[in-house]
Amino acid sequence: MMKRNNLLRLLFIILLLFSGKLIAGDNGLVMVLKRLASVHEITAEFQEVKTYSLLNEEIKSEGQLDYIAPDILIKKTIRPAVEYFKVTGDTLYIKKADGEEHDLLLSNYPLVATFVEAYRGVLSGNIDKLRSYYEIDFSQQHKTIKDRTVLVWNMNLTPIDEEAQELIEVVRVEGIAANIHRIEIVESGGDKSVMQIKNQTFK
Repeated sequence: MMKRNNLLRLLFIILLLFSGKLIAGDNGLVMVLKRLASVHEITAEFQEVKTYSLLNEEIKSEGQLDYIAPDILIKKTIRPAVEYFKVTGDTLYIKKADGEEHDLLLSNYPLVATFVEAYRGVLSGNIDKLRSYYEIDFSQQHKTIKDRTVLVWNMNLTPIDEEAQELIEVVRVEGIAANIHRIEIVESGGDKSVMQIKNQTFK
């Protein structure tokens, strides 16, 4: 009986230690998302490179990103062609380079919503929204950059929905404190897009 009690006590201690690690990691994620949620408006420039594995081809674009809390996200592509995307709540408005316009309800297009929330869910710091679409693998570390110690973090988002998994393998988001610097979307077929975000201004 004594040996059995000691074994149960040991298992309980291991469980507590393991749970502590999970909670610590979760706290880091929550802290970063709270920082992101404290920013009410962002304007930034972006440069994006889309790579197509079968064609061995890259398409580069650049433009401006705007985010207004809690749910407005605007992507204005300037080069190589002018395109406009605006998400407000459940509505996505698209104006393509040829002038064609579309209004979509995200609730009618779950795959489009999954893409959108990879950006908007992180920018808004909405952990519940993110977890409704993705499993989150989060890591962070302190680094010295230009004589300053800053918090550098990485977030890997893996789709939960099986249909989304057929299209998206993972979304990788990298940032420093309340700044998002890089978003990489790896598609299941091998294509990927990498967006670099710079010159951010906050309100």
